[in-house]
Amino acid sequence: MRNIKYFCAILLSLSFAACGGGASGAYGGSSATASYTYYSISGTVTFSGNPLAGATISLTGTRSGSTTTDSSGNYSFTGLSNGSYTVTPSGFGYTYAPTSIAVTMNGANVTGKNFAG
Repeated sequence: MRNIKYFCAILLSLSFAACGGGASGAYGGSSATASYTYYSISGTVTFSGNPLAGATISLTGTRSGSTTTDSSGNYSFTGLSNGSYTVTPSGFGYTYAPTSIAVTMNGANVTGKNFAG
């Protein structure tokens, strides 16, 4: 019985060491932190060459959401990770050209995704 207790104690301390036990850090492991980089998609919406404020811009894909254009017709989606997205304008009963834009985010901000009403 004593040998079994001794064996269990050794086994337990080995598995504790293998799991990072005793090291410094918030959870007993290493204190390394993950680093994430985020990107943005932006553009402008115009009507007859003039900025169109208040148009709704929808984002679908790896992440989704919506925003409205500002007084200069600008829009922006921030905090995006790499992936595939589709940007689509709507509002005011207009038809937009293009009707949507596919964007592949791959390590950089994407600008100049413009629409005309």
